[in-house]
Amino acid sequence: MKIEATSRINRTVDDVWKLVADASTWPKWAPVYLELEQTSAGPVGMGATFHSKHPQNRTLDERLIEYEPSRRFAFEFISGPIKGSRETYHLEGTTDEQGKTTTNLTREFDLKFSGIFKVLGPILVTPGFKKEKRVEVDNLKRLLEEPDSGASRPP
Repeated sequence: MKIEATSRINRTVDDVWKLVADASTWPKWAPVYLELEQTSAGPVGMGATFHSKHPQNRTLDERLIEYEPSRRFAFEFISGPIKGSRETYHLEGTTDEQGKTTTNLTREFDLKFSGIFKVLGPILVTPGFKKEKRVEVDNLKRLLEEPDSGASRPP
C-alpha cells in the first residue's frame, strides 16, 4: 500500500536536507519516533543502519537503501511488523520569478505488513498511518519555516 505526503517548504534544498537527513532530529518533527540512532559505524550513507523506538514499546530496525545527498534517500524496515516496507524522501529545489527558493519535499511510504499485521494492518493501521505521515511533513515545514528555528544551520 502506497502512502504519499508532499509539501512545499520555503527553504533551500540544503536547509531541508540538513534536517531530514540527520537522524537525531527526527523525534523533533516525527512524533512516532521517540528515538532514532545510527547502529552502523561510519558516516550516514548507503547501507547505514538505524534502530528506532516508538510508542507502545515498539522497536524497528532500518537500513538506508538509497542515498543521494540533497536529492533523495530511502530506507527499508528490516524488522518489526512493517518489515519490508520502504520510505523514500525526494527533495527538489525550485526558484520562482522573484528569485525565491523553495523545496518540494515528497515522502513516499510503501507499506507492507508481516505476521498477524498482514490481516489486521490494512484495517487498523493504515488510516492512522496516512494521517501520521501528513502530520510529519507539516511539522517539518513548520519547523523549517519558523524564523527562529535555526534551520539554516545544522541542527
